[in-house]
Amino acid sequence: MGQPEPEGPFDLGVLRTPRGLLLGAQLVLCGAVVGLLAPPAPPTLAPALLQTLAGAAALGGLLLRDPPRLPHGYAACLDLLRALSGSIIFLVVALVALAASRDALAATTFTFSLLLAFLFAFDVFVTYRSRVAPALAPDSEMDSA
Repeated sequence: MGQPEPEGPFDLGVLRTPRGLLLGAQLVLCGAVVGLLAPPAPPTLAPALLQTLAGAAALGGLLLRDPPRLPHGYAACLDLLRALSGSIIFLVVALVALAASRDALAATTFTFSLLLAFLFAFDVFVTYRSRVAPALAPDSEMDSA
């Protein structure tokens, strides 16, 4: 039969799912952008750092075997809000990094931030299509009754 699940508070198998891979990639790229922003310490460091912490909290909540339960629909809305805010924050970080300086560090920060903004925009699309839209759709069983 199958191998028994290891004991512990975390379920690392979630990292193999598409949502886990997307959150993991976002967290790695957020860490890279924060690392690139740290030496010059621009004003865009704080929102980027907060978004990184929000991504880490979302991934941590996904990894828990017994996650906290939120009322119906709130988890999907919070996930959509996290992805939407990440897309906006890192698009602004990319534009500010390019406008502030033209050196190699600014160009690298621009590239990673733009890539991250597109990754968050894809997450918005996937989250809306898979978690929010089905919750907003009227039940077909109630319509037929």
